[in-house]
Amino acid sequence: MKGLNVAVVDCDYPQHSIIKQKKRDMEVVKTVPVYQSLLVEQSERLNKRAYPVIGSNPADCMAD
Repeated sequence: MKGLNVAVVDCDYPQHSIIKQKKRDMEVVKTVPVYQSLLVEQSERLNKRAYPVIGSNPADCMAD
């Protein structure tokens, strides 16, 4: 909403549940055409790509 770029650092080591959730979501997008269309429409409307999710651990998260 504010036009900022964001990233998510998943420090839920070793589970990395946010990374796993995004991977599941992307598999659905790859296989369901309506979700593909919605993702393209949102990306064009916001002029933003999907935010990255970076896997880390609490000790290294700020550096990552």
